Amino acid sequence: MFHAGKRHEPVHAAAGSLARLLLGLGIFAAGCGFWDDFRARDYSIKSYFVHEDPLQVLADKTSDGNKRARALGSLREPKQNGGTQQEQDVVVKALVTAASNEQQAWCRIRAIESLGTFKDPRAIEGLKDAYYKAEAFVPETRKDLRCQILTALGHSQSPEAIDLLVSVLQAPPPEAATTSEQDRQYYLDERIAAAGALRNFKQSRAVAALAQVLKNDKDTALRDEAHHSLEVATGKKLPADFKAWDELLYPTGNPGRDAVAKEKSKATIGPPILQTGGGKPAP
Repeated sequence: MFHAGKRHEPVHAAAGSLARLLLGLGIFAAGCGFWDDFRARDYSIKSYFVHEDPLQVLADKTSDGNKRARALGSLREPKQNGGTQQEQDVVVKALVTAASNEQQAWCRIRAIESLGTFKDPRAIEGLKDAYYKAEAFVPETRKDLRCQILTALGHSQSPEAIDLLVSVLQAPPPEAATTSEQDRQYYLDERIAAAGALRNFKQSRAVAALAQVLKNDKDTALRDEAHHSLEVATGKKLPADFKAWDELLYPTGNPGRDAVAKEKSKATIGPPILQTGGGKPAP
């Protein structure tokens, strides 16, 4: 029978052993301040041995952020673990909703991490939606959420993830006159995350987008990430030189070169990429 998350019964003897260990280390003697903080953060001895049903935790609107994050991170895909379609629907809905709507960013990140392990196509759509819904946070948090989403999309290895990853990698830079250096760094961080995620895809569009970085970009970190992803995706070892990769992927006279050029000319279907730093949406 499928369980949404691993559950354990209380282990009183083990809890007592841990308490004695803490006492032996002098933690109790250090005063009430540490222990109060330990309990306030939900790091109590009981929490190590009693794991609540994650779906029940999420259904309780009064549960704190630590509990919700732990619950979201513990959810596994029912259909990959002997569960029913009904269980699949409930768990997928819970994670997709959390990835876009949880108030605390840490809770969203744990939901995003879990969705990256799912094979259900709704997980990919949920991650894409969460990318745009991250706009509600301040720029630094927004960037962290989006980078985590891009990484999760890469882990999914779903072809449906390629469009967003390539769109982020190829997004035009924010306008210099309206953005700070920090905003430009956030934009670059997202592109690096997208380049890293694309190593999981062998499709021509993904590989071609990585090769274009070697042609058009000068940033060392971005080029290194794109180069490494090209090597992983193709299984080939070539220098970080666009011409070498272009000739490997599309030899002279290969009709595939024209097909890729035509693919690049197509407009990407979906919402525009929103700049993390608060710049205008890309056209």
